Amino acid sequence: MSQPNTVLPTTLPAPTFCKVAYDMGENSAYAAAARGDIPTIKIGGLVRVPVRVALAKMAGGDPEILKAVTADFAAKLDQFMAEQAA
Repeated sequence: MSQPNTVLPTTLPAPTFCKVAYDMGENSAYAAAARGDIPTIKIGGLVRVPVRVALAKMAGGDPEILKAVTADFAAKLDQFMAEQAA
């Protein structure tokens, strides 16, 4: 399990966020972003997901659920990044 005060990146590329949060592929991630299913910001040609905003949306405003979702996401992100580095 992750630490209680988990440090998450401010934003992630849409495909990375969607892979970790929903186990979605790249095309599905961009389609979800285009539909507005996930919150995104566009910087130049990049589609980024503000991580904390997206996690708060997933939690539906419940602070306890947000805490659990954040910890779960952080653990999955750590695992994903370790796999990508290998």
